[in-house]
Amino acid sequence: MANPVILKTPRLILRPPMTSDAAQIAACLNDREVAWNLGRVPHPYLATDAEAWLRDVPEKWIKGEAYTFAVTHLKDEMVGCVSLRLLPKDVWEFGYWLAKPLWGLGLTSEAAIAVLDYAEDRLGLEQFSSGHFIDNPASGRILTKLGFEPVGETVLYGMARGTEAPCIRYTRGTAPDLALRLVAH
Repeated sequence: MANPVILKTPRLILRPPMTSDAAQIAACLNDREVAWNLGRVPHPYLATDAEAWLRDVPEKWIKGEAYTFAVTHLKDEMVGCVSLRLLPKDVWEFGYWLAKPLWGLGLTSEAAIAVLDYAEDRLGLEQFSSGHFIDNPASGRILTKLGFEPVGETVLYGMARGTEAPCIRYTRGTAPDLALRLVAH
């Protein structure tokens, strides 16, 4: 990206992830509890997994298919990600993760608000879908704080879990029936 997008909050800087973040991403996502709550993250998670993922990030941003922000805290240390990924019918899947030592400090909400504001105000995006595994109610509290509304329950395959597990789907600015149909993408 010629002019990377940088978002600042009172405690965080959100920027595009860089290849130099691979080791830190692997360290954060190799925590079983973090990976367990994500659908597309294996466990164990290695630096080679992070490197492979990082290779796709710039191209997807340029094509307008996905916008991923590295969440940095304290001397630019990457501690999480917030992302938007295009689904069919102009709905954007909203996702996030944060390193476990920083859970419960409000950093995820702070980062998520900045990304959603950017998506709506600067990119003109209007329809969002998200969800969480039922055994991760803290994520549901974050989503409702962000203005997402629960629309139903479905199952989602979790790579770290190695199986499908029940999850609750949420929308923001999207018809509930559309959000549930998009889960099967």
